[in-house]
Amino acid sequence: MKLNETLLLAGAAGALIIWIAEYQRTTFLDSYPYLMMCLGLLFTFQYIRNKRLQREKAISPTIKQMAADQKKKKKNKQ
Repeated sequence: MKLNETLLLAGAAGALIIWIAEYQRTTFLDSYPYLMMCLGLLFTFQYIRNKRLQREKAISPTIKQMAADQKKKKKNKQ
């Protein structure tokens, strides 16, 4: 999981906690924006994660192997 995905997930969890606290303190209508913020962050997280997985899937395994081999050669030279 990348940093931006982790931050989106943490933001969604924080918004959910704030929504629960606000819902207990006020009415559902007053706490509704926090619920929508939580859902928006979750949908954004899912979109970004799926986009990253598509990009990783598009790269063939042989190219990944070649890149790994080049990294190993560079480490061995040092």
